Amino acid sequence: MALSFTENLGAFFDTPGFTVPVVVGETTSVGYFDSPNEMVADGVAYTTDYSVLVQTSDFPSFTSGDSITVDGVSYTVREPMLEDDGKTTRVFMMKV
Repeated sequence: MALSFTENLGAFFDTPGFTVPVVVGETTSVGYFDSPNEMVADGVAYTTDYSVLVQTSDFPSFTSGDSITVDGVSYTVREPMLEDDGKTTRVFMMKV
């Protein structure tokens, strides 16, 4: 017997308090923001690697250099990367 189900990413992204507003051009949706600090240069400096996880269907055509606003803060897209089956995209960003 084969199991069949319909994936509902809307439920995953409908988590107030965890998701933040994401705006690209005229499109507004939500995503999961991440900003981990990392020690670089043999422990001499910290750096922050900003990213946001969004539904690919909400933002299907990111390119490097695009402007993006996450939780009211402006960033520039460094690199968009499809995750797993391509239904979500992790967008790596740098502050403007």
